[in-house]
Amino acid sequence: MKNTDLKLLPHKFKIFGYSILVISIVFFLLNIFDILFIEKELAKNIFWNTLLVALLILAVSKESIEDERTLKLRIIAFASTFLYGVGFIIISPFVNIIFEGRWENDIQAHQLLFTMFLWYFGIFFYTRKFN
Repeated sequence: MKNTDLKLLPHKFKIFGYSILVISIVFFLLNIFDILFIEKELAKNIFWNTLLVALLILAVSKESIEDERTLKLRIIAFASTFLYGVGFIIISPFVNIIFEGRWENDIQAHQLLFTMFLWYFGIFFYTRKFN
């Protein structure tokens, strides 16, 4: 596999992603302690959107040393994350029937994307360390 098959952001974008992540967390904390006078629903949307953008930038930015092994591990992590997301959406109504007695699925898109990003980073860093 050529290194040009997967177009990624340069490694310098990780700094940008981490800074957006810190800003998002600070915004969340300021909102929790009622330092900001913003409507709660708007603040929640701003927090989730900035958090997801930061995690997306971190996920698609190159590592400091990006070789074929890291590219392969990244693709494995992307594939397992996709399977996790699909499996979660398919299985969660059945889990709701067992535990809550109803078919509806209450998960929102930002919650699913957040758990998928956590799954991606977990798989990527685990396989990079132990593979």
